[in-house]
Amino acid sequence: MRLSHRALMALPQMAKAARKGGKPDNFTDYAKFSVLKDPSVWPLVTIVSGVACLGVAAMCWNAYSKTDVVFDKTKQPWMDVPQDRPTQKLITINQKYKNIPQLEVLKDLKEE
Repeated sequence: MRLSHRALMALPQMAKAARKGGKPDNFTDYAKFSVLKDPSVWPLVTIVSGVACLGVAAMCWNAYSKTDVVFDKTKQPWMDVPQDRPTQKLITINQKYKNIPQLEVLKDLKEE
């Protein structure tokens, strides 16, 4: 059976018209179709996209505001704690330093 040129040109348009009334072929078209046409999906999409945005925002905030996140490995700010004055602590409970003899021996061995 031979098809004319006009019939061949009309095939894609006929296929598109047939698909409009039916279900979409792939997942992305189905997702777009269901989000736009079904209002019961809107809260789910809103909540999931909001959680994703907040997660990315939390990661960016932690990366740029926390001192323990380091992008440049040559700088280590936690190694520059001043030893001549006390550092600020959140809470101290019954903290008294006692010399541990085994630790002193290890320090002496390390120095040698």
